[in-house]
Amino acid sequence: MVSYAAAKWLRPISCAATFAAAASGFAQPTTASAPAARPQTEAISLSKFEVVSTQDRGYVSNNSASGLKTNVELIKVPQSVTVVTRDMIEDIGATKSSDVMQYAGASQFYRGESFRLRGARVLNAYLDDAIENVPYSDNVNIDSYEVIRGPAGVLYANAGLGGVILKSSKKPLPFSRQKVNFSVKDYGEYRGELDVTGPAGNLGDAKVGYRLAMAYQGGDFFLKNVTDDRVAIHPTLQFELKNTTVRVALDYVDVDSIAGGQNFVLPSGKIYTGAGRDEGYYPKGIMENHNQMRQRIAILQRLSDNWESKTSLSHLKYVRQGANLLPFALDLQAETVTLFARRNYQRQENWVVNQDFVGNYNIGPVSNQSAAGFTLTDEYNRSSFLNANGAVTGSITAPTFNGIGRQSFPIARPNMDAVSVPSFDSYGSPDAVGSWTNNRRSTYYYQHQAEIIKDRLILVGGASSATLQINDVPSVIARATAGGTRVVNFQENLHRYGIVVNVTKDIALYALDSTTFAPQGNSNTRDYNGVLLPAQFGTGMEYGLKTALMGGKISATLSFFDMDLTNVAVLQSGLSPVTGFAFFVASGVQTQKGWDATLSYAPTDNWQIIATAYDGTVKDQNGFKVNNTYESLYSFFTRYQFTDGALKGVSIGGGGSKTGGNYFATPGSYVFPVGVTPGPITLESVWNANLFASYQYDKHWTFRVNIENVLDKTFALGAQSPTFVDMSPPRTFQVSTSYKF
Repeated sequence: MVSYAAAKWLRPISCAATFAAAASGFAQPTTASAPAARPQTEAISLSKFEVVSTQDRGYVSNNSASGLKTNVELIKVPQSVTVVTRDMIEDIGATKSSDVMQYAGASQFYRGESFRLRGARVLNAYLDDAIENVPYSDNVNIDSYEVIRGPAGVLYANAGLGGVILKSSKKPLPFSRQKVNFSVKDYGEYRGELDVTGPAGNLGDAKVGYRLAMAYQGGDFFLKNVTDDRVAIHPTLQFELKNTTVRVALDYVDVDSIAGGQNFVLPSGKIYTGAGRDEGYYPKGIMENHNQMRQRIAILQRLSDNWESKTSLSHLKYVRQGANLLPFALDLQAETVTLFARRNYQRQENWVVNQDFVGNYNIGPVSNQSAAGFTLTDEYNRSSFLNANGAVTGSITAPTFNGIGRQSFPIARPNMDAVSVPSFDSYGSPDAVGSWTNNRRSTYYYQHQAEIIKDRLILVGGASSATLQINDVPSVIARATAGGTRVVNFQENLHRYGIVVNVTKDIALYALDSTTFAPQGNSNTRDYNGVLLPAQFGTGMEYGLKTALMGGKISATLSFFDMDLTNVAVLQSGLSPVTGFAFFVASGVQTQKGWDATLSYAPTDNWQIIATAYDGTVKDQNGFKVNNTYESLYSFFTRYQFTDGALKGVSIGGGGSKTGGNYFATPGSYVFPVGVTPGPITLESVWNANLFASYQYDKHWTFRVNIENVLDKTFALGAQSPTFVDMSPPRTFQVSTSYKF
């Protein structure tokens, strides 16, 4: 009999083995000459819908890789867009998406797959246009990221007010490329990666291509009793027959990680380090497991020389489970931290269907582009969180931690190794408690771009009908007091209208008016009667300047924006006598105002620079700062490659990111020291600086050193609250070597 742990590894390994056998089986002997290698700086594009690869093209991208449903020049897009290429991802050396995106103008909410744009949190990233709501993953299969700032709900269901981040997966290439990479950090974390692609022969008249990206990560972490172990396996097969391309992919990712950073900050905004920089207040054995399995199919059809169709289908199953010890309160007078024990369990299944059409044509002297399509999603969420306080819920009696479900520890000497936390299985079946929701979304859109005056005036107009249906089953207690399953429906008509005016061929002014529509940020925001609150509606106005100077070597955008979000949930005082729980009213307004800028610059072919800036405010309907928002973000990253002389083959670079004004309202979970007036907390603003150096020994071997947190500062790298804080790693050296064959 195979154990669960063994089966957990055997399934993805067998999938990869089956894929390898299938790919090799397609190969057929041929006497045709090998295809010529493409220029290193040329982006590989096979469709108007996508750029297949951004590898070996530097940091500067003048095209929107996949955002806004078509591959167009950034200077023609009336919206702020930043593209992060695979070269930049590898130079940063980070495997968490948020660690990469801090250098593209996106602040970290927590270290993982969570982001904030224009001062406030947005939803997790989309993978190849499909919603991907998972907290922790791995970017070994990501070719590029694309940041679209401002409302994008016309094209992306569930997009937030601040914008949306898109991840584009690695796809099969028309030539052979194989790469193996191994890295190790000075505190003992190690990682191996494999990325192989190329043609696999023919299947009848169809050309077959493949790609396999894999990663294995293990070893120590810089915090006590913490792991960041990962297995990621991503096989893809591609079939090309005349004007049709069919791509089939599997994604398996298994991560053992924390439930969230749970260090804490002092009233000054500095992170507490009195217990040492390796103390995270985690006992042994409480890492959560995050497991995801996804199947993806994409069908690209060239209908004519000017018209294309893309159909994509995705199914994601995600399971999160762990027995946790989490922050409850902080007493800075007694110098104690109180933690409570809880079982976390979530199960999510998500089906997504995207259908897009795009075409280019002329009407008289006017060049036109039309795009139309729809997105349908069906998402099932099962949540079962249960505190270890001995309470009886339905047929389940929760275990007891320290008699009352929580325990206080001295912050300087917590001795977490002596703590025994109830096991996951001791809580009973997750199916016996908790709640579930079924979210069904649809977006039907049409978008038109008309170049009224060639190289001078472009008009963009888009509209969509967006709907959201929630089949809501509250928790056991809420069902007993406030009724059973409810079906809640929301519908909005959204728009996106823009104009681009070229002052010169390479300098343009633009303006945009757009809207978005999404459910409440917290999926459990209910009213007095336990009914889910209506969805939030966002409007945005922005205008700015774009450039593509020096033949595209300087790509820049400067934006000024004013955005409003209505139907924001406002927590009411006391508990609802109907449900016995806290309740909300959808009377809030969130206003985001400010400016942001992004610059990609290649002074020479071997020197790359990218920089971003943001300055703004996020306020509520009363004019007060919104909790856990920030006021500024500045970042830059650069690379210089020596092409001749004694340093030929050497590349050096690095950058920094700094978030300022990260604000938290007065935390009710704090007891402040005597003499300290309770008040809001603003996190200390610190530059997170990183450096790297690489040496390409020959066409096969490359050696690299990355230095994370060069200044060796201790600060909050991400924070969900003042007691759920991701501590920055100490100065960390990562040594890696890669072999191409």
